[in-house]
Amino acid sequence: MKKLITIIVYAVLWMGWFICYPYMLRWFEGASFFSTLPDYAGVHFHFPSEIFRYCGAFLLQFYSWPLIGAAIQAALAVLIILCIWSIVKRLFKDSDRLFWIPFLFLPAVVCLQLGDMTLEHTCAVLAIAAVLAVAVWGLTVSSKVRLSLKPSFMHKSWLTMAVPAAAALLSLYFVYDGPMSRQHEEIARLEYLGEHQQWTEILETVPLQESLTNTYKRKYVLLALAETGKLADYAFRYGLSGSGDFMFQNADGPLSLNFNTIFYRSLGLANPVVYCAYQQSLQSLPGISFDALRTLTDIYLDNRDFDLAKKYMDILDHSLTHGKWVKERLPKLEAIRDAEPLDRMTGEPFILEDFINDMSSLVSRYPDNARYADYLLCGLLADRDGGRFYDFFRFLATRLYPDGSGIPHLYQEALLLIASQDPRILDVYHIDEEVWKRFTDFTGMMQNGKTAQAKKKYAGTYWAYVY
Repeated sequence: MKKLITIIVYAVLWMGWFICYPYMLRWFEGASFFSTLPDYAGVHFHFPSEIFRYCGAFLLQFYSWPLIGAAIQAALAVLIILCIWSIVKRLFKDSDRLFWIPFLFLPAVVCLQLGDMTLEHTCAVLAIAAVLAVAVWGLTVSSKVRLSLKPSFMHKSWLTMAVPAAAALLSLYFVYDGPMSRQHEEIARLEYLGEHQQWTEILETVPLQESLTNTYKRKYVLLALAETGKLADYAFRYGLSGSGDFMFQNADGPLSLNFNTIFYRSLGLANPVVYCAYQQSLQSLPGISFDALRTLTDIYLDNRDFDLAKKYMDILDHSLTHGKWVKERLPKLEAIRDAEPLDRMTGEPFILEDFINDMSSLVSRYPDNARYADYLLCGLLADRDGGRFYDFFRFLATRLYPDGSGIPHLYQEALLLIASQDPRILDVYHIDEEVWKRFTDFTGMMQNGKTAQAKKKYAGTYWAYVY
């Protein structure tokens, strides 16, 4: 019966971790680092506390497969419980009826795991429990004297099933309802989708209301809109409220840095991707991370920089889980062995510190790039700078909309407002009939004092945003 109860509790915890946190388990792996090189082990074995971090890093590399990560999370908790059970069994009489006692600690162990990104503390608790279990065994191995545990109700047989069941359910509740962890899981999922360029799925994943209220989710949605060519139609519907919404200025945490890395990669800007990857490593708890190393490897391969690409591939190859990943890139590495790098990436990294001015520089250099144009024009609209919007729009329209048609809805809405001061605009650019009708209805409602109703009816339009 005890084995069956243990297996059931393990299965419940395993399913809980896997169902609730598949992307966060992957995220833990990305933020970790492990190497089989002796130098890496040597650094960690200098101090006793670092041994636990080393053990945690060894385990975390397998979290890239959520099934295995969930199995390890559940196993660590159950092993701690079994160590406590060993102590109880050696100390007390009628120990079979006290099998429920160790499970009282299970919810606390799970709560510890929820905040333990490096597994350092979990491994330390397991080590302490194991040492105590061995010590108690050593002290009692030659003695048959056992303590009596009172009162008598503690020996009731029904407790053997009831307490483990209650502890497992309470632990499952903590796993499912941990507010910070659940939010982290949702962001980790968006990171994963962004890294794999699954833009449509991002748009399907984030509800409209969450995009309006959650800064992180709104940035991923705006990025997905830009990558699917829908930014200039739906930006304000999903909560765009300024040019600063497109990325994190002065990113100072792993979530914001990870987003900026994905953002810069989507724009094809290698230099700031490298900068963000180094920042990711510096801010990770090990000081270097698998995520950053994979990013740097791919960037240098794309940039045909053989030496640096090989350097980071060699580092990754000394983990236990990147053999296949490295092998897949070896042909590409060999192909650039004698090639000249496309860009030495010297000088200051090109970081978008002033989004509008820096994006305008990109637009001036690459006027045919529709994504750059949409970021600049939508940013100007979000900053309520209609004058500069029209100046840039006129410059870009000759390339992107040469016949004056096919203009995205948000730009048409802005042009209608600007045309109130310069009607000649409407002779140059085509406005869809549906947009005309909506604008006429909106202005009519505004003139009749129905401002709130107009903004609600036409929420997501540039007009509702401006007024």
